[in-house]
Amino acid sequence: MLRTRLLTAAILAPIVLAVVLVGEPWVTIVVAIVIFLALTELISLLDAGGFEPPQMLAVIAGVAVAAAGLIAANTDNVSGLPADLLRLTQPIGLETGVLAAAILVLGFAGFTRADPRKGFTTWAVTSFGIAYIGILAPTIVLVTHLAPQGGASATEIGGLSLRSGTAWGLMLLLIVWGYDTGAYLTGRWLGRTRLIDHISPSKTVEGLAGGLVTATIGAGIGAWLVGLPAWHPLVLGPLVGLSAQAGDLAESMLKRAAGRKESGFLIPGHGGILDRIDSFLFAAPVLAGWALLVAGFVV
Repeated sequence: MLRTRLLTAAILAPIVLAVVLVGEPWVTIVVAIVIFLALTELISLLDAGGFEPPQMLAVIAGVAVAAAGLIAANTDNVSGLPADLLRLTQPIGLETGVLAAAILVLGFAGFTRADPRKGFTTWAVTSFGIAYIGILAPTIVLVTHLAPQGGASATEIGGLSLRSGTAWGLMLLLIVWGYDTGAYLTGRWLGRTRLIDHISPSKTVEGLAGGLVTATIGAGIGAWLVGLPAWHPLVLGPLVGLSAQAGDLAESMLKRAAGRKESGFLIPGHGGILDRIDSFLFAAPVLAGWALLVAGFVV
């Protein structure tokens, strides 16, 4: 299993790095494909868990919400109809408006269930599912559009004079991959104390500690790429690392509810698409929030 994981990572990691380095429109295109595949896996998990989501309607609603989020993340690059939609949906925002419409439509699907309890469960869980993917995943793209005050995402910053969006995208990868690698190896070699046994028996306190160390190292390199003061990674590394772990546990809880070990089978040694992006779904919003609220960057 470890050999398969390493081989798959050796193939996929350079591809992901290349996409981040090339930038738009490839970042959005790749994330859009990943979102669609993750949505299908999520709906399959919900169905296996007995929540009976209206599958086709859920996919359409999830894609619509995610598309709105991707358009919003690309505000500086869009024109025509997408730009008009962004303008017309202010102040609530395009993504919020589409999500609200999706929740309303999904409510009608709940009416078709003979048991009102099942109808409500179907409505609530399906609405959660499309928000989980459709709202959180586009923030990955948002990170790659971060810009310094008075500049743009293409403004060169940091130790290597990279484009701002590229530097922030690399920081996200460094922290999340750093955490995942450190937690996996430390847990495998030193893990003794279970972290949250009823959700993910393989996670250990020792793995958590090792992951936070490597996440902080990754944040340190990322802070140099972005040009942040030295104290930032000391907070940002553990903060985003813990968020990545929370994202992994959240998806593990979903798989437990569905009675499955993996979300899919598309990535050998790693499971499905959702298994690979679960950490990013929680880490990206936290990193974007830090950049906007603490580091003084803008979108």
